[in-house]
Amino acid sequence: MPDVGAGLFFIAAGVAGLWFGRGYPLGSLAQMGPGFFPKVISAALIGIGVTVALRARHSEAADLFGNWPWRALLLIPASLILFSLFVPTFGIVPATASLIILSGLATGEARFGELIWLATALTVFSIVVFVYGLGLGFRVIPWD
Repeated sequence: MPDVGAGLFFIAAGVAGLWFGRGYPLGSLAQMGPGFFPKVISAALIGIGVTVALRARHSEAADLFGNWPWRALLLIPASLILFSLFVPTFGIVPATASLIILSGLATGEARFGELIWLATALTVFSIVVFVYGLGLGFRVIPWD
């Protein structure tokens, strides 16, 4: 039952969000505090997870430990870890490019040329939005 696993993952992510956001004040609807959005999203994740898990439990589905997409389960977290390591060390260009290419290879269906174009477009978009638009102090390239 892969959907049960997905539901449990949503529930776990929601509980983790509530746990990590517990120190932020909630505020009110008129003046939302910094903890309002994380807590609302986490509660929504828990609700979605319960719904998905219960619906899957009552449907006929494959075994919970059935055909897992191992390539995706390994490459997507690896791409996120590389991104978090590359941003402060090498800059946003190699970090974003490695994130897009590695996570794109997780499906096995994407062509490398398409991933290069996608990585280029999303890297330029990230630079425009985060570095120039929002003025965040990201290093763009390693020698910047």
